[in-house]
Amino acid sequence: MIQIVPISQTSPLFEKQAATAEKDLVSGLPFADILKESMEQMQETQKISNQDAYDLAMGNTDDIASVMIHSVQATAALEMTVQLASRAVSAYKEVLQMQI
Repeated sequence: MIQIVPISQTSPLFEKQAATAEKDLVSGLPFADILKESMEQMQETQKISNQDAYDLAMGNTDDIASVMIHSVQATAALEMTVQLASRAVSAYKEVLQMQI
């Protein structure tokens, strides 16, 4: 005869994810570090994109796909950095307008 072993109760996955996300927010990086990292990534992708554009213009590369990919990455990094900075300024202005 076959025995069926009952399944033990498990905790919901969502609660674990929420607890992990909350812990990450509490122990996360300071905003200044996040902004600095974003700026460094943007500068690095801009350098790569500029070098690829230069190489393409001089005829040193035939890989147009990688040039376009690096160009799009640089554009996305710039847009993200601008959005991050503008949201920081917006949040700062909002805090200044708070009444005590």
